[in-house]
Amino acid sequence: MSNKIKFYTTLALFLSIGVMGFSQQTIEVPTTSGTFPGGSGPSTAAVGPISLMRDVANNNNFLNATGANLTTVTMSLSNQQYTGLSYSNISTGLVFGAQPTTASGSATQGVDPGNVFDNLGSFAVSPGGPTDNMFTTATGFPSGTGIVSGAAFGGAEANGAVFVFTAAQPQFNAPGGPTVNNTATRYYYGDLVVNFNRYIRNPILHIAGLGGSYRYFPVTGTDINNASQWLSTYFTTELEIVGYTGVKLSGNSSLVVSGSAITNSSAAPSGASVNTVGGLFDEIGAASGSIRIGGNANSITLKVYLRGSNASQFAWSAIGAPGAGQQVSGGTRNPFPGDIWSVSVSSLLEELIPLPVTGVVLNAALNGNDVSLNWKTQTEINSKQFEIERSTDGINFSQIAVKQAAGNTVSEVQYSQIDPNMSSSVYYYRLRMVDIDGKFTYSNVVVVRKSGGVKGVRTFPNPVASQVNLEFSNAKGNYEVSVFSQNGQQVITQKASINNTVQYVTIDRKNLSSGSYFVRVKNTENGEVLFSDKIILQ
Repeated sequence: MSNKIKFYTTLALFLSIGVMGFSQQTIEVPTTSGTFPGGSGPSTAAVGPISLMRDVANNNNFLNATGANLTTVTMSLSNQQYTGLSYSNISTGLVFGAQPTTASGSATQGVDPGNVFDNLGSFAVSPGGPTDNMFTTATGFPSGTGIVSGAAFGGAEANGAVFVFTAAQPQFNAPGGPTVNNTATRYYYGDLVVNFNRYIRNPILHIAGLGGSYRYFPVTGTDINNASQWLSTYFTTELEIVGYTGVKLSGNSSLVVSGSAITNSSAAPSGASVNTVGGLFDEIGAASGSIRIGGNANSITLKVYLRGSNASQFAWSAIGAPGAGQQVSGGTRNPFPGDIWSVSVSSLLEELIPLPVTGVVLNAALNGNDVSLNWKTQTEINSKQFEIERSTDGINFSQIAVKQAAGNTVSEVQYSQIDPNMSSSVYYYRLRMVDIDGKFTYSNVVVVRKSGGVKGVRTFPNPVASQVNLEFSNAKGNYEVSVFSQNGQQVITQKASINNTVQYVTIDRKNLSSGSYFVRVKNTENGEVLFSDKIILQ
């Protein structure tokens, strides 16, 4: 959220449960009085790891956990599309912790360092910032019960969040001169990556202030109190969730969540999230609210875009000379144009995945007459061992080996085991994952069959719920596996290198809707189509 009339401001947000009638507790980003790092911007350095806290009756008490049991979040910027910029203080299109400058002149234009908390409780004089009723804590809670946004809006203290600055100025200074920057212009800036040290079911994102504007009174104007004589330009940050879909839990009418897209429906996106009638302008047009991410995640990547508006009267830069849209040498740009917005996260305690290890997928392949088993973990918390179990009927399993676990780690660990001399026509395998307290859980079950010398591919299960498996038998080589819609459009493609007698490849359905599709397996070396079959997605 940003606008010149109120100076560019932002509201760093976070949730505090404070929900009467509910006993669930959340973990959340701490406030300035907690462990949230102060720091100053603008910066592209990662923020965190931040130790998430538990809210107890509105008192931000720390979760009673230490070391590997503590849940943390780290936010970072990646895949920057605008680099090597010559503006003062920033060299990339996305930065943390920035705020506009009062500098002037085209050569010295930049943004000021801004402490992460400088703008907490913003719009206090002329309220326009996001309010408590735009946010919620988690699934099961009624809309508008989750946020304490600061004393200016009835809260005891503003909550912790990270604010991000999407610079609009690079588009004005783009080669070839200023672009129109209308509704059809949407520029990809890079990625905001939110990493947790463990898997969380359906984590909640709290987004505030997607939208900004700039207005100036031209020297040809005659009445500064006449809003129609001012010139305006508008822009808004919009986001795309990579690999997951989102559901809007609560928020203002400008916030639209559809599948993986988080957009702003305002025709003239501006800096305020609520109505500000009473001044010369009503700055409403920023999108704010809470979004539940569907699925188990330890990392959420948000693609960041900047969109223009047909309501804009000049390109994305302030001007200090006559002629709408005509930047002149030495003209004043005050402040530096861009969109300041904030992001925070939370989860119900019960949504933290309580497994000793997370991110485990067991894989198996038949190599000659030996079965190769391998798996990896993304996170381990007090894990003790993996007990490899085998069955010939898929019902009755017995232990055949034990592999010691790493114990505590937040980085990827790979494991493998050989089961020699397969003596049955089919084996079923699973892992019994045991922690140091004796608690355990099971992995997925994998199947290995002797092929009998027949070359081919088969799919299972069919119909498909979340993923389809391909079993390659006596078909060593390099392949392209593709999924096509009924109208022949290729919707998924991935490479598969088959090095074993029997080997399995998994295809995630991702965001594909229910219906009929076709799977094709093509040899990338000779172009031969080895397999083609119809599958049904439920």
